[in-house]
Amino acid sequence: MEEYKEEVDHESLCEHASNESDWLALLYGRNKMTLAPHPFCEICGLVRNIGPDRPRKMGFFIDVLSKIERYLEEESKKGGKPKLIEAQKRLIVKEMQSEELFQDLYGTLASAQKEKFTEIVQKYRPDVENHEIEYYLE
Repeated sequence: MEEYKEEVDHESLCEHASNESDWLALLYGRNKMTLAPHPFCEICGLVRNIGPDRPRKMGFFIDVLSKIERYLEEESKKGGKPKLIEAQKRLIVKEMQSEELFQDLYGTLASAQKEKFTEIVQKYRPDVENHEIEYYLE
């Protein structure tokens, strides 16, 4: 069992050295578009995402969270939804930091990141709807 843990830890800490490419489908969300040479990691085998659905760094999602915070502040002034409190914001950021989708961008899809971000925000703020979050993600 310990050998398996070491393998998993090694893969998550992989530097992703790639010298070769393999012809694979470009993906946009879950739709295949065309074929293109994709580099892949020679150490762990992970294929690099080079398609139009490229992932974003975590800073992008923190900026989106700030925009949602400003939106909720305006809504609370109108008597609508309550503000996003600092504790909720910290919990959302902390959970994003623990997710590999936001850390290792080598083979991640932006659509998967967006789905996970929406899921995390709605975990702490179920009153914020999908379309409200997606508006700020665009």
